[in-house]
Amino acid sequence: MRGSVYLALLGLALATPAFAQVETVSAGAEKTAVVIYRDRVVDTSRLLEESRQSWNELDRQGLALIIETRTIDLPAGEAVIRLKGVATGIIPQTATLDGLPATVLERNTDFDLLSPGALLRKSVGETVRLVRTNPETGAEIEKTAIVRSGPNGAVLEIDGRLEALQCSGGPERIVFDRVPDGLSDQPILSVRTRARTAGRYTVTLAYLATGLQWSADYVARVNPDGRTLNLDGWITLANFGGTSFANAPVQVVAGNLNRDEDSVPVEADVVGKTPGCWPMDTTTGGAAVEEVIVVGRRVSEVARRGSMEGLVSEDRVDEIVVTGSRIVRMDTLGDYKIYTLPEPTDVQARQTKQLRFIQREDVAFERVYQARIGSWNADEHETGQPLNLLLRMRNETRNGLGLPLPGGGVSLIQSQLGREMFTGQARFEDRAVGLPVELKFGESMDLTVENYFDEDSRHDSRGQRKKVIRGEATVTNDKPVAVEVEISPEEYGATGFRILSSSIRSRIGDAGYPVWRMRVPSGGTTRLTYAYEFDD
Repeated sequence: MRGSVYLALLGLALATPAFAQVETVSAGAEKTAVVIYRDRVVDTSRLLEESRQSWNELDRQGLALIIETRTIDLPAGEAVIRLKGVATGIIPQTATLDGLPATVLERNTDFDLLSPGALLRKSVGETVRLVRTNPETGAEIEKTAIVRSGPNGAVLEIDGRLEALQCSGGPERIVFDRVPDGLSDQPILSVRTRARTAGRYTVTLAYLATGLQWSADYVARVNPDGRTLNLDGWITLANFGGTSFANAPVQVVAGNLNRDEDSVPVEADVVGKTPGCWPMDTTTGGAAVEEVIVVGRRVSEVARRGSMEGLVSEDRVDEIVVTGSRIVRMDTLGDYKIYTLPEPTDVQARQTKQLRFIQREDVAFERVYQARIGSWNADEHETGQPLNLLLRMRNETRNGLGLPLPGGGVSLIQSQLGREMFTGQARFEDRAVGLPVELKFGESMDLTVENYFDEDSRHDSRGQRKKVIRGEATVTNDKPVAVEVEISPEEYGATGFRILSSSIRSRIGDAGYPVWRMRVPSGGTTRLTYAYEFDD
């Protein structure tokens, strides 16, 4: 199990030598900055839906750079510095610590998870308190006990007698007065240092972590003129990890980031607990320890009788926050685009937050209807198929845009009878300035295309066998207005493709493939005759 409920208890502890060393603790960061990357265009709806699945591993996906500012009291000589409060999805091999005038001697990682099983394993020989409840009266009796064996058949010494844990036949729980060394209920990164003099220093701790993702979504509202629209862009921040970042400057980076298999957190060592009752690990009552208490804090049982069910829901998104107070600033980061949120924000654990990042008015667009014809799926074309509705924009300043657009989903809103109506959704990939943005919003039932064709074959001068397609496509328009239609051949990507002839001159469209463009009058038809060939 790799869910964030485990990583939230992850400890990155340094193995210290046997002799005593001075130890100093940094409880947390005074300031934290977060930079979230993505290696693909993220579908926000699918991401939120996946977060509701019990098997999701979103806490191990995504990638962010966490930059913390801390104040550390550095002892002279050799010392162990424990950095608490790092992100649950930390990738420890990426951590760097700057501003500390000391030599780092070691940095080992130990992934013992604070769990009932680990508590028992680390507490062998330690004194604990066992609380038993009388099932008839409900009265609780507390006894002092010594843990004599670990989680695989735990045995306690009580009043000089040895008893197997969970074998009394009634409800019982253990109270631990302290957390054993090497366990933690929060992530800890530890380093061993050697410094000439002691002092207090401000340092920067930076590392990569998983569990944070971002996506872009847009709302396009068509203006009454039917030729321009208002475009609002929103960034969704999603934190599926177990660590919150309060009042943090946040940046998101657009671009297909290359990642390797090392960009994942190390998996925690989960210690289970099983009863050890004689002779068959059972008792008449069959009672189980459902929880333990550490210094007054309850720690839920990681596995009730070995089952992992009931815990994975901790990975789900608990809250969605929407804010649109100011607009995000955009800059260039090498070959990527980086968007800086206008003000620090709280990125809470298991929360999504939406912030406006662009707002453009009167963006010019063209409404185009598109169809593909050819020999593939021939039966469908002969019966009169609807055309696809496209909204096409040029990402240029003169058309109302002119800024890099991170890919995402677009919702189209149009007014009808004085009311705004949702009329479709589309998606697009990242688009640089100057490139077209083409959005497919569905099909139009008022426009149909019928295609009839013949197939033939021939050999060219080099002996290559060619398939030749000759046909006629008829577009019928039942709309009250004339429309622009683009028709493209399905086989345009085939080897040796070449248009032989056509009644309407073809051109290379914005998407890089050949199209025939025609205007179809209201209540009328327009015909296209064509011939093309490709390698058979």
